[in-house]
Amino acid sequence: MTEVRFFPYQVEGIVRAYHAMTDPAYRGSFYLQWKPGMGKTLGAIALHRKLSVRTVVVCPVVAQGVWRREFDKWLPGTRIAIDAPEADTQVLITTYDKIKDPKADNPLQQRRTGANRLHVLQAWSPDLLVLDEAQYFKSPSTARTRAIWKLAAAARYKLLLSGTPAHSPLDWWSQFRVVAPHEPVFRQSYQEFKATNVVLQQGPNGAYPLRGRGGALIVRDAFQDTVKAMAPYVHAVAKSALNLPEPLVEEVPVPLDATERRAYIQMETMLRTELHDETEANAVIVLTKMLRLAQIAAGHVTNEHGDTVDIGLSKTHATLELLSQRDEEKVVIACRFRRDITRLKAALDQIGRPVRVIDGSVTGPQRTAAEDWFQNEEHNGVMLLQYQAGGVAITLSKASSLIMFSLPLSVIHWEQMISRVHRVGTTTNVSILYMLAEQTLDEVLLAALQRGASQVDMARLLLRYLNRQDGVEEVA
Repeated sequence: MTEVRFFPYQVEGIVRAYHAMTDPAYRGSFYLQWKPGMGKTLGAIALHRKLSVRTVVVCPVVAQGVWRREFDKWLPGTRIAIDAPEADTQVLITTYDKIKDPKADNPLQQRRTGANRLHVLQAWSPDLLVLDEAQYFKSPSTARTRAIWKLAAAARYKLLLSGTPAHSPLDWWSQFRVVAPHEPVFRQSYQEFKATNVVLQQGPNGAYPLRGRGGALIVRDAFQDTVKAMAPYVHAVAKSALNLPEPLVEEVPVPLDATERRAYIQMETMLRTELHDETEANAVIVLTKMLRLAQIAAGHVTNEHGDTVDIGLSKTHATLELLSQRDEEKVVIACRFRRDITRLKAALDQIGRPVRVIDGSVTGPQRTAAEDWFQNEEHNGVMLLQYQAGGVAITLSKASSLIMFSLPLSVIHWEQMISRVHRVGTTTNVSILYMLAEQTLDEVLLAALQRGASQVDMARLLLRYLNRQDGVEEVA
């Protein structure tokens, strides 16, 4: 293994994981819950080497190339296969979506395609199963989760990795059915776990959380029992363990122009706005209304025919002004919508600023090439990222600034994006700049993200905003 200097928390976590995985009392499983950017991949590679086993890594599709590159970097010579094992494979890297097969039980489909990928991996009998971004399987009813459970049953050791393991305590059950299925609290059915150990239920068939003054009412004793049952199998570390320079956070107010403001007010009050191309954008349900308001704040909106119509450039011009002040720096810009990226790239191409894009259309090799360009070459380039495509499994620690052009609805996506630039390798006070359209949903959303609102709390805050009487400040 290439010589590497581990942080103390990494040594502690790797040692704890090794002893737990080799101790029969722990049934061969452990969970590293280190915040994004803290070296979980390296920890897993170290355990693979120490256990001297053949390993299956299951990860999001955007991380598949990253895992191969990290093995090549830290353990050169490892015989790696992608998706299907070969005769001499030591490490096989595949994705969550590729191991699930909704037609796996269809005999005709089996005859046409042969054994599906999950069956091939089960037959290969991996010694170590690494589940990266383990929060990807949290719903017990999905094909993805059921496939993971089947594959875990075929592996001797299981290592879960996640910096954002749960939106709520209910997410723990599916993950700990892999880590600690023998613990009494996780031997229960999901319905028993939900009803008697985590959240009091009410309503038809007990399907809805009972509300307390602080939100869903938690059964305190049972909640603590659940945490106690998980504790021996988990090593969790706060990002402060890295001793990174604190980021410099700035909110950048962006006044909307007259056209954007008129469209925003019409959508907010009448659920529709007339557009300059004689079409209209409308919102018949609350979620659509929130989406349309966020789009208008960014300067575009989807009309009644599903086409994107540009209505203004206020945020784009404000962002270009920030970039002009950073004309010798590397900058990352995070966007929620593909249209944000398209318009920013066109503007950057026009002024001759080097730019790369990582969104849902980018392939794994293109993604790796863009990351290498940003990290290893000398330039004043800009990386345009879409949250879901570029928020995980990428290192952009050479960035001097991260501009949040538009905001996600998830605290997890928000934290993961910040961790692309504020992570191991960061040596300066990186700037985090939020582009906030004045008197819009942007301001409420940022306040909710900064205080770590759950999905339920986030929805409540946004609904309060939509129903407000006295302005944005009263809600935020």
